[in-house]
Amino acid sequence: MSGRPEEYAGPRWTDDHLDSPFPPEIKEPYFDDRLGAWILSRYADVSTAFRRPDLIPTGAKGGANNTMADKTAQMKMRAETKTALSPKHLREWQKILAPHVGTLVQGMPAGKSVDLVADFAHPACRVLAVAITGADPDDAERLEKLALHVSAAAAEPFNPEIGERAKAANTQLRPCFHSGPESLRDSGFVALTHTLPCLLANAWFALLGHPPSWKRLHKQPTLLPQAVEELLRYAGLTRLLFRRAGENIDLNGIQIRKGERVILRITVANRDTSHFPHPHHLDWAHQGKGHLTLGGGLHSCVGANLTRMAVITITRPLLERFARAEITGTVEWRGGPVFRAPAILPVVLHEES
Repeated sequence: MSGRPEEYAGPRWTDDHLDSPFPPEIKEPYFDDRLGAWILSRYADVSTAFRRPDLIPTGAKGGANNTMADKTAQMKMRAETKTALSPKHLREWQKILAPHVGTLVQGMPAGKSVDLVADFAHPACRVLAVAITGADPDDAERLEKLALHVSAAAAEPFNPEIGERAKAANTQLRPCFHSGPESLRDSGFVALTHTLPCLLANAWFALLGHPPSWKRLHKQPTLLPQAVEELLRYAGLTRLLFRRAGENIDLNGIQIRKGERVILRITVANRDTSHFPHPHHLDWAHQGKGHLTLGGGLHSCVGANLTRMAVITITRPLLERFARAEITGTVEWRGGPVFRAPAILPVVLHEES
C-alpha cells in the first residue's frame, strides 16, 4: 500500500483473512471518514442491507454501475441469466463436468505433493467455463490468462495499474464471446475460470484445517451438499460489497443519508456469534443455514445454484478417493480487499490405509 495515492487506498482489514490468527471483529455500524462510507459487519445489518431496494449496488471506488443502477436492465439481465442457468442446463453441464473431474482425480498421485489449485481446480473449472460460455476449447488457456487480469482487478479494485491491465485484457476477451446472456459471456468466463477456483481453494483450505471434517466427508460423501453450505459460510470468497443509498433510510436504527456509501463486510457477518453459535468452527449440523456468501433478498446471487453444483461436483470425487490430506508447503495467497484465496495450495493426499 506504500506510495499509493490515498484515493486508491481501499479497506485495509485483515481480520477477515481466512488464515488470520485473530477472529474478525463484529462492530456496530459506524461511518469511516477515510473510506467515506458506512461500515456494516453485524449479521443483522448486512442481511437487512441485502433486502433494501434503496441500497443500490455501486463500484468499489464509488462510481455507479450504470447497468445495475438501471432497474429495468438489471431485472432483464437477471431473468435472462436465470433462464440460462435452468435446472435442465445445470444437469447437462454437470454431466459434462463430472467425467473430466473423475479423470483428474484418478490421475492425482497419492503420497506425493500436488497443487490443488493449478493441478485440479483450474483444469476442472476451465472445462465448465467452456461448456457454459461456448468459448473455443483450443483457445481456452489463452483466454484464461487474459481473464486473470480481470479477476485481479475485481479482487483489488483500488490499484490503478491492475485496473489498466484489466481494461486491456477485457478488450481482447469480449470479441471472443458472441452468444448467451451478457453475464455468461466474457464476465462469466472470468468468474468460472478464476472466481470459482478461488472459492474452491478457500473451501479446501478450510477442510484441510479441519481433518475430522475431511475424514467424515470421505466416509459419508452424501453429506457434502449440507457441508457445502457451511463451507460457504466459513470460507466464502467475497469479503466486501459496496452500496449507495438511493434515498434517506433507517437501517436498524442507523440513519443513512441519500448518496452516502455503505460497505458490507460479508465474511465478518458470516462469523457473527449472534446468528451462528460456533462461528469459528466447521459445523454443518448446526450452522451454514442463512449464510450471506451468496447474497440475499433482492440481491441474491443469480448463479447460486451453479456455484453449488460446481463445488459439489468438483469436490466430491476428491473426498471419495482420498481419506485425508495435509498441507506440505507454503500456501501463497492472491487477491485484495474484495476477495482473497490461495493461489498455490500444496498438499499431499492419502488414500485409505
